[in-house]
Amino acid sequence: MPLRKIPPINNSRDLWEIAVVCLAFLALLGIGISGYILIEGWSFLDALYMTVTTVATVGFGEVHPLSNPGRIFTILLIVCGVGLFGITLAKISQGLIHQQLNWLFREGRMNEKISKLKGHTIICGFGRLSRITAEELRKANQEVLIIDRDRERLATAQAAGFFTILGDASLEEVLLSAGIKTASRLLSLLPKAADNLYIILTAKEIHEGIYIVSRAEEDLDDKRLRRAGANRVIAPYRVGGMKIAESLIRPYVSEFIDLASSSADLLIEEIPVPIDSPLTGSSLKDFGIREKTNIIIAAIVSREGQTIFNPSGDTIIEPGATLIGLGMRNDIKQLEQLVDPQNK
Repeated sequence: MPLRKIPPINNSRDLWEIAVVCLAFLALLGIGISGYILIEGWSFLDALYMTVTTVATVGFGEVHPLSNPGRIFTILLIVCGVGLFGITLAKISQGLIHQQLNWLFREGRMNEKISKLKGHTIICGFGRLSRITAEELRKANQEVLIIDRDRERLATAQAAGFFTILGDASLEEVLLSAGIKTASRLLSLLPKAADNLYIILTAKEIHEGIYIVSRAEEDLDDKRLRRAGANRVIAPYRVGGMKIAESLIRPYVSEFIDLASSSADLLIEEIPVPIDSPLTGSSLKDFGIREKTNIIIAAIVSREGQTIFNPSGDTIIEPGATLIGLGMRNDIKQLEQLVDPQNK
């Protein structure tokens, strides 16, 4: 089972009540010390010792013989001390129980939601690269679940609104609790290639058809991760270096790609073509995609994964293909409606 931890008390009301009771307890100690000094004329150490043993009801006996006023004072101190000590324990216990019940309720609700996830993306590790990826997936209305062994990173992911599981993603029981059998993708973006390798092997053993994206730092890591079952391997430093060089060599091309990637209206989108689509069997020219939607078809990917870049107007659209379109958001939606009228 994935690791779990009951959190400490963090409810402000519970903490405030406990603080007030603790201050009252310290005040009682001060009253006891002052009383013995004034009534019996004892030293500070003797008064402190007598007050502590009296309030704690340990029954060690009197430090010095008590006068009648001192005995009456001791009786009152015992009554007040026992009562206040009981209230202190009750408040602390109440705060812990209240916090644990809230935690169990939240965990129960999250586990229930996780068990119902289908087609979600599992991200192993919540580092900087994973955070950006998770946020972008959420913007695309994709369900994301984070697995991490670090409690602080997982708390950050939970605060950001993601589903979370605390544990080692290379363990079968952790991946099963994350719903890997119904997940569509798994991202293993840990810094160490060995960790990613173990996660990929375990994931493929449970769900052979899951699409896996992993991270590599060296060319040798790339080959090993693909051999283990990764469908795609990303090298962040290589990609970053190529992007920097591209921005220097072809600044306008780089700027256009950045605009298409970050713009809220200009999109480069994948449009799947269903088997029963009106577009199936037609050519781009006959269907009139450009005239009807003002979308540029930059590429067509066949069902087998073969890519035709810059297809001509005579290119026939096969069933199950995917169109790579460039255009404004509203035009993309119009094209999606034409390609699949049943998907409203």
